[in-house]
Amino acid sequence: MKKYLVFIVAFAAVTVTGCKDFLVEEPPLSQSNELTLSTYEGLDQATAGAYAPLAAAAWYGGDFILLNEMKTSNGKKYIGSDFDTGRLIDWYNMNYTEENTSALWGYAYYVISATNNVIANLTPDKGDEQDLNNLKAECLFLRAFSHFDLVRTYAQPYCYTVDASHPGVPVVITVQASTDKPARATVAKVYEQIVADLLEAESIIDPSYVRAGVKDQRSAVTLEAIQALLSRVYLYMENWQGAADYATKVIDSKKFTMWTPEDLQDAACYRLDVQTEGEVIFEVYSNSGEAYGGGNEAICSLTSKNKYGDGGACADLMNLYEDGDVRATLFHSEESKSNNETVWWTAKYLGKGISSPDYSNTIILRLSEMYLNRAEAMIHGAEIDGASPVSDLQTIASNRNAAPVKASLSWSDGIYLERQKELAWEVHTWFDLGRTKTAMSRTDFVGNENARTCAWPSNLWAMPIPAREHTANGNLEHNPGY
Repeated sequence: MKKYLVFIVAFAAVTVTGCKDFLVEEPPLSQSNELTLSTYEGLDQATAGAYAPLAAAAWYGGDFILLNEMKTSNGKKYIGSDFDTGRLIDWYNMNYTEENTSALWGYAYYVISATNNVIANLTPDKGDEQDLNNLKAECLFLRAFSHFDLVRTYAQPYCYTVDASHPGVPVVITVQASTDKPARATVAKVYEQIVADLLEAESIIDPSYVRAGVKDQRSAVTLEAIQALLSRVYLYMENWQGAADYATKVIDSKKFTMWTPEDLQDAACYRLDVQTEGEVIFEVYSNSGEAYGGGNEAICSLTSKNKYGDGGACADLMNLYEDGDVRATLFHSEESKSNNETVWWTAKYLGKGISSPDYSNTIILRLSEMYLNRAEAMIHGAEIDGASPVSDLQTIASNRNAAPVKASLSWSDGIYLERQKELAWEVHTWFDLGRTKTAMSRTDFVGNENARTCAWPSNLWAMPIPAREHTANGNLEHNPGY
C-alpha cells in the first residue's frame, strides 16, 4: 500500500499544479524509483497506478467525452433551460484558445511518463520473464493509448497531408530529464510509434493474462484490448486490411457477445458496476473512493437531469433512430419549466443503478465497434473470408430492433450513419468526420451561427496546445489559428 501511495501523491500533483509542463518536469517517480520500482511488486503496483488518470475529469471521466460530443450533431447546449448552468458553452461554439483548450495534455503525458518509468526498470532480476512481459505489455498499451488520444486532440487528422507529415505531438518513449524539451513529431511518426508499441504488446503478453486483484477485469489491458485498439488505429490510418484483420481477431476470440435489446433497454448494460460478459473489451472503471473523480464536473453530472445537465443530446441524433430501435432508450428527457423545452441527455453515463449518480464507468472499446470497423474496411477493399459489410452491420441491427441494412452501402449513407447511431456519446463521431475529411453540420443548433458547421479542412480539427506548455517548452510549434 505504501508503494502504491507514491502514485496517488504523484497523480495528485498533476491535478493541482496546472502550470507545470509535464514533458520537461522531473519524471513523477524519479525520486522514488529506488523504493517503488526495485521489486516486481513495486513495478506491478506502479503499472496499476498508471491507469488512474484515465478516469480523471479531464479525460474519460468527463471533458474528453463532452468536448468531442458537444461539437457534433450528437450534442446540444440547451441555452436558457432549467439545465443551463453556463458550462460547456465554449465547447458547443468551438470557441477555443490556448487558455481554455483541452486539459488532456498533462494527464496523458503523466501516463506516458509513468509507463516509461516502469518499462525502464523491467530488468530480468525483477521476476519471471512472462510476468515482466505482461507488465510491459500493459505499459506499452497505455503509452500507445495516451499518444493516440493526444494526437487525435492536438493535431490534424492523419489524412490531412498525403504522407501525414504535418505536426503531431511529442513522442516520448524514454524517461525524460528536467532539461528535455521535446519537439512535436510528425503525425506519421506518432502513429508509427503507436503501432510499434501495440504490436510489441501483442507479441509479448500472455494470451490468457488478466491483471490480478482488479475488481473489473475489463478495465485492465488484455490481448483483445490491444488488438481492438490496433483495429481502430489502423482504421484512422486507412490501413483497411489491418483494421479488418484486427477486428476479426477480436470477433473470432469468442470472448465477447453482442448486447441484446433487453441488455440495452434504458442503458442497463452501461450501468453495470463490473462487466463480466457482453460487448465491453476495455473500459475505464470508476468508483466513489477515487480522489481523481470529477464531482460535479464529471460526465455523469453534466449529462444528468438530477445534476448540472449542461451536456444535452441533439434532436439531429434522436431523429436518426427509427421506431422500435432500442438505442432510442439510451437517452432520457425532462421538460424545462423555464422555456417549455424538452431536454434530452445520453443515458450512457447515468451511473451504477442510482438516481443521482456521482460516478460512472466509461466504455472505450467494445464488440460493435469491431463489426463497424471491419465493415468500413471491407467497403474500402479489405477482404475477410465469410464476412461482408452488410452482414457485419446486420449483426448490429438485428440486436437493436432496427430495420434491415440496405444491400448497397457507402460511407456517407451507410457506415457513417450506423457508426453514429451505435457509438454516439462514446467519442467517435467528431474523429470519424475528421479522419474521412467530412464537414460537420448541425440543424438543431442554438449557439453562435458560425459554429453551426465546421468545414473541411479547417484549423478547428486540431485543438490548441495549452499555453503553459508553450511557455515551458519553446520547441513546441503552435497550431495555426490559435
